Amino acid sequence: MTSRSKFNEHVYDVLAKADRYQSALDSIEKRHSKIEEALEQERQLYLDLANAQPTGVYRIRVLNIKRFDEEKWRSSTDAPYVVEFANTRFCELLNIGLEKFQRNPAIINDFIFEPDKESFIQKNIESSRDLIPFIWEGRLLVRNEIIWGHFESTPRPLPNGDVVWTGAFFDITKRKKEEQEIQAKNEELQLANAEKNKFFSIIAHDLKSPFNAIVGFSKLLVDEIKLKNVDGIERYAEIVLDSSYTALDLLTNLMEWARSQTGRLIYKPETFNIYDLIKDTEYVFAHIAKGKNISISVDMDSQLTVCADVSMISTVLRNLISNAIKFTHTGGQIIIRAEQLAHHLKVIVSDTGVGMSESVIDKLFRIDEKHSTSGTQDEQGTGLGLILCKDFVEKHEGQIWAESAEGIGSNFIFTLKNNK
Repeated sequence: MTSRSKFNEHVYDVLAKADRYQSALDSIEKRHSKIEEALEQERQLYLDLANAQPTGVYRIRVLNIKRFDEEKWRSSTDAPYVVEFANTRFCELLNIGLEKFQRNPAIINDFIFEPDKESFIQKNIESSRDLIPFIWEGRLLVRNEIIWGHFESTPRPLPNGDVVWTGAFFDITKRKKEEQEIQAKNEELQLANAEKNKFFSIIAHDLKSPFNAIVGFSKLLVDEIKLKNVDGIERYAEIVLDSSYTALDLLTNLMEWARSQTGRLIYKPETFNIYDLIKDTEYVFAHIAKGKNISISVDMDSQLTVCADVSMISTVLRNLISNAIKFTHTGGQIIIRAEQLAHHLKVIVSDTGVGMSESVIDKLFRIDEKHSTSGTQDEQGTGLGLILCKDFVEKHEGQIWAESAEGIGSNFIFTLKNNK
C-alpha cells in the first residue's frame, strides 16, 4: 500500500472517530439540555410552591466571618448576611420589593416597632452566635400601621463556614387582636365578679342593720305592750316602721338592679310627659318631706316630653328625691328642674342639705366603694340607689354626676339622649 493510501485511510479513520465524538457530544448536549430543562421545571415548581404559600418564606446566608460582630446585627445598612430567597408573600407582608431587600438585607431592622426592636436584635445575635433556631414574636411597623409578626427559622452550617437560615414569617395580627380581646374580656369579667362579690358583701351588711333594728325593737315593743307603756310603744313602733322602710327600699333597689344585670329588665322607651312623672314622684314623698318641713318645688315646662323608659326614669327620680330629703335639714328646700337641650334632656335635683366633699363625690356611683351616710335625722342609706341610677341613665346613653359643697347643698344632674 502506498503512502498516499495509508494517509487517506488514516484520514477516514479520524473523520469516523470525529463523527462518533460529535454524535456523543450531541447526545450529551441533548441529555444536558433535558437535565437543565428538568431542573428548570423543578426550580419553577418549587418557586411556584413557595410563592403560593400564605406565609412569608425566606432564606438568608450568614457569611463566614471570623470575628462575630454584634453591631452588624444592630445596623440598618450593614447586615452580616445576604438574602438568597424571599417569596412573594414575604415581600407583600413587609411591603418591600425583593430587589430592594436583596440590596439591603439589614432594612428588616427598620420594620421592627421601636419598643420591640431590642428583643428582636438580641434574639438574632443569640441564635446566630449559638446556632440555635431563631423564634421571635413581636410588632412591626408596615404602611404606618402596627402588625404582629412571628419569625421562625433554623440554621444549616456549610463546609465553607457559611450558615444558611431557612425560615418563615407569619402575620399573626388577627390572632393577637383576638387574644387581646379575650384577655380584656377575661379581665373585665374578673373585675366584674370581684366588684359584685364586694357589692353583695356590702348589701348583706346593709341588710343586717334595719332587720336587727326591726327584730330588736319589736322585742322591746312587745315588752312595752306588756307593761302598757304607751310612750315607749309609739317610739319603738316608729323605729320599727322607719327600719322597715329602709329594708324595703334596699330590697326594691336590689331587685331592680338584679333584673337589670341579668337582662330581665327590658329597656322599653316611649314618649311621655316628664313633668307629670316628676310630680307623681314628688307626691310619693310628700308625707316624708312634710315630716321634715321640707318644701319640694318643680321648676320646668309643664309640657316637656321625653322618649325614655318610664319605669327606669321613675326609679332614678325616686332615688334622687329620696336622697335629697334624707340629707336636707328640717325647713330646707328641694328644687327639681329640667330643660331640653339640642341633643339631650337635662334634669337637676337640687337641695339645701349637708353637701359633700370631693373625696365623697368620687366614691359615688361606684359598685366597688362602700359609701352610705346617715341622713340629717339618722335616716339610713343603702348605697345602692345611686349605682342603680347610673346603670339606668347609661342605658339611655346619658350621664349622671353630682356637684356639691359641704354645708351648702348638692346638685344631682342626669341627662337623657334625645331619641325623638
